[in-house]
Order: sequence, then structure tokens, then C-alpha cells
Amino acid sequence: MPEFEDPPTSVPDPNEFESEEADIDERLELRAAFSATLTQHGYPDTLVLARDRAEEVFHDRRLDLLDHLKDNDPRSVRALAEELGYDKGVISRDLQKLASIDVIEYAEEGRSKAPRLKHEHVVVEPVV
Repeated sequence: MPEFEDPPTSVPDPNEFESEEADIDERLELRAAFSATLTQHGYPDTLVLARDRAEEVFHDRRLDLLDHLKDNDPRSVRALAEELGYDKGVISRDLQKLASIDVIEYAEEGRSKAPRLKHEHVVVEPVV
């Protein structure tokens, strides 16, 4: 029977994580604190996006899409595209981009995927 070597000692044990030793991005800490403050002041379930991420993702059509989802529950991506008067492929790509930054999610409804807002509030980190 072959003998196994001990695992390398250079790999840290995830159970021995020390948060003080972690190199945490200062902006990430700021967004987390901002989110906690918003929650304390009556804005639960708030996603705080980095300014650069928001800038690359949000434009007029996607903002219209989000406004529509806030007030409506389309039964599918195709239905959403028809309701907004856009090509299904364009809306599908927009939804994929919004899902990649955690703004929307999909509810499985039969064979259709119904896009839904994932959070009650979405804000962009403070500029200054």
C-alpha cells in the first residue's frame, strides 16, 4: 500500500483565520460599514456597489429595466423584453450583466426564468 505524504505546511488552515492578519481592501470595509449604517437607519437589504462597477454597468436602458422590475413581475425574459419594447437578446445580456453584480436574480417558473430584483435597495458607494 502506498504511503501518503503529509500535506504541505504552507497552506493555511481556513479554520485558523485571523481577521487582523487579513489584507482587506479599505474600500470594501467602507462599503460594508456604509451598508450597516443604511440598515440601522431603515434601509435593510441594501447592496452597496463600488463606484467603478456601477459606472460600467448602469446606463439608461438598464436603469429603465430596473425601474420596470421594481413595479412589475414579468413571467420571463421574453415577456420583459416585450413589455419594454426591446430585443430579447439585448435584454438577456443586460440581465446577465446585472446578475453578475448581484442586482437581479431569476425565479424558476416552469420552463421560464423570471427576472426579479434581488435587493430592496441598490446604492453606489460614496464618491468622496
